[in-house]
Amino acid sequence: MRIVRVYADQPLPAYSLVRLPERPSHHISRVLRMRVDQTLQVFNGSGGCHEARIVSIGKHHVEVELLAFLDEERESDLFILLAQGISRGQHMDYTIQKAVELGVSRIVPVLTEHGNVSLDGERVGKRLQHWEGIIVQASEQCGRNRLPEITVPVCFSDWVVQDREPLKLLLDPDGSSTLHEQPEPVKALSLLCGPEGGFSREEIVQAHQNGYTSVRIGPRVLRTETAAIAALSTCQVLWGDMCK
Repeated sequence: MRIVRVYADQPLPAYSLVRLPERPSHHISRVLRMRVDQTLQVFNGSGGCHEARIVSIGKHHVEVELLAFLDEERESDLFILLAQGISRGQHMDYTIQKAVELGVSRIVPVLTEHGNVSLDGERVGKRLQHWEGIIVQASEQCGRNRLPEITVPVCFSDWVVQDREPLKLLLDPDGSSTLHEQPEPVKALSLLCGPEGGFSREEIVQAHQNGYTSVRIGPRVLRTETAAIAALSTCQVLWGDMCK
């Protein structure tokens, strides 16, 4: 049976009455049309979740009684940072959603030469807020009790200098090696995935100069969202928790 899960960005004292924020309240009352005395799970991103019972449903807010705390963690032992070349609209949204489901730890949106996306001023804040909403919804769905971090967008040339992960891999259909041929990372790695147009030759050279290794994922050229999903899945199978 499906368990309803909602995220609430607030303290959740055990065995107390809590008034949920407007977003989860709307989802509970208007979308799911739940009723008083029905049960659900509530989490705030700090780890674990609470069983809860709906006490009252108002016009804008739902009040729940927090019951048992469930000390459940579904985070991978492998820290995966996805530096994703910003793609257009739903492509980027889909990539973020699936990355969360596949256990990504951190997402860095990267502005690239071939990415036909312009983000400046107020648009950056709105887009970041939109992406954070996708992370919340994906975490609710997949059972994660800690929210992956997403940063403000950063330029490619700045990012490849800043990246400090011990294993840095650039996804490239012309890469000379595969993920299977990489040394096993101790704790963490970063994946650098291009937008729809891929990386420019200059960007690839710059990445190599800053310690990245180009890797291919099979013999076919993958779409940007497919490449990120395939790479994350492969890393979790090889070094993470998808075979446990």
